[in-house]
Amino acid sequence: MKCPLCGTEFSVGDPAACKRCPLAGSGCNLVCCPNCGYEWPAESKVITKMKDVLVKLGLRHETGQ
Repeated sequence: MKCPLCGTEFSVGDPAACKRCPLAGSGCNLVCCPNCGYEWPAESKVITKMKDVLVKLGLRHETGQ
């Protein structure tokens, strides 16, 4: 994952990303950057699947995220 605010690359589910959050461990649907603390909603599984299909069809380039 890459933070859209600071550009730091990290793994989703990295415990360091959620250590400052009071909702840590509750299964919230936010992704948090371990570097700057910026939070944004996680991409839904439907959107991820649709992007994968578009890449396979050659209608979208893979972004590497």
